[in-house]
Amino acid sequence: MRSKIVLFFGLLSNLVLAQQHVHVQLNDLARDDRFERFNLNLALFEVKNDTILSWDFEGLRKAVPYKIIKPGGYNFYAYGYLFFAANTQGTSPGFITVLVANPFHKTPMLYADLNNNNDFTDDGEAHALPWRGDTTQIKLCVAGTSRCTDVKLTHNTIEGKFEYKRLMNEYYAFTYPDRKFIGMEHCYREQHYQAKSGVLNLGNDSIRVVLFDANNNGVYNEPDSDKFVLANYSDTLVYPFDELYSSVISKKQGACFIDKNGRMFEYISALPDGSAIDITISDRTTSADAIKPGKKLPLFKYITHKGEKKRICRLNRYKLYLYFGNPQSSGFSEDTASLRVLQTEFSKTLRVISFIEVQKSYELSIIGQYGQVNWILAYKDKNLNKKLGVRGIPSSIFTKKRRKVIQYNLTPTEVLQLLRETK
Repeated sequence: MRSKIVLFFGLLSNLVLAQQHVHVQLNDLARDDRFERFNLNLALFEVKNDTILSWDFEGLRKAVPYKIIKPGGYNFYAYGYLFFAANTQGTSPGFITVLVANPFHKTPMLYADLNNNNDFTDDGEAHALPWRGDTTQIKLCVAGTSRCTDVKLTHNTIEGKFEYKRLMNEYYAFTYPDRKFIGMEHCYREQHYQAKSGVLNLGNDSIRVVLFDANNNGVYNEPDSDKFVLANYSDTLVYPFDELYSSVISKKQGACFIDKNGRMFEYISALPDGSAIDITISDRTTSADAIKPGKKLPLFKYITHKGEKKRICRLNRYKLYLYFGNPQSSGFSEDTASLRVLQTEFSKTLRVISFIEVQKSYELSIIGQYGQVNWILAYKDKNLNKKLGVRGIPSSIFTKKRRKVIQYNLTPTEVLQLLRETK
């Protein structure tokens, strides 16, 4: 039996890695997981005598007054600042100065000083802004560069939020005493699209390849800052801050990669504007942080779908198969079917634990209640994955008794085949 195991894993380790180079166009804007959570307000202040103040952001730098040239034909003007780190020139570096004409009317118009010359009449067409909770999306590019930001602007709705309105109006009046704030009900929520995505077809599976502009400066390929991200095709959000799905772009070859669906996706290069990316795809990978075969997995705790806190040391007398998965993965149904058979056939010697990534905690409870689960179902824990050297989903770890590692990234079907052959 021992010789069969050695032969089996010897064959696995000697597999030649199939590698392919892929060029992916990133034509879609994508929302990251902070997009809906962050509440950045585009505050607007009254323009007085064709003069505005530079942005001092809560007194961090001295505000400087300066004259502007504004478009004619409007009764009232307000000004504010959109965050965009690419704009390093002008009186308010890190921001684009904007002018809103007729902010109290149903058809406010936004003008942006994209060339930083304090003239709002020579920067292209104005943008119509929404009214009463409506939304619009605009694209602003710094003059003379290819650096652009796509921004979703939503007109604030304050009806019924009297205390919130009072507090915010007081905040702006206190923080910026030299300006006249026009009121929260006439301002806008500001949401930036900092990710660009494209679809990569892999036979019977498709995934989203994403670049994330971490510092919102319009450049998507900066080493040690921007990120390479992967997502399921059906995902509505991308997760650049979860190490299972993202990797920081690096100058070092081979340092930026993500494991997903049994493959390693390595970042090679990307266009600065985030419109395209080159990657290589390799089969069957193991993280450099993985525990070496024969060594013990560290002790850890986990939480089951029933909310029970458990210690892994309680299972030391069993072999372990730890499966890390996502219901959106193409092979999830097949894998869970094999997990069910595994736990049924080898219940005396093996314990199966599946760590499942879900958006809402109740989703795991539903899987546990209706999924005919006869193994241990637990919540995914990013810190645990890092501790165990797991990168990407699906992944797995197969161990002997007392948590001694045999092999990473065996599929449930492969483990089932191995155990049947070595009975």
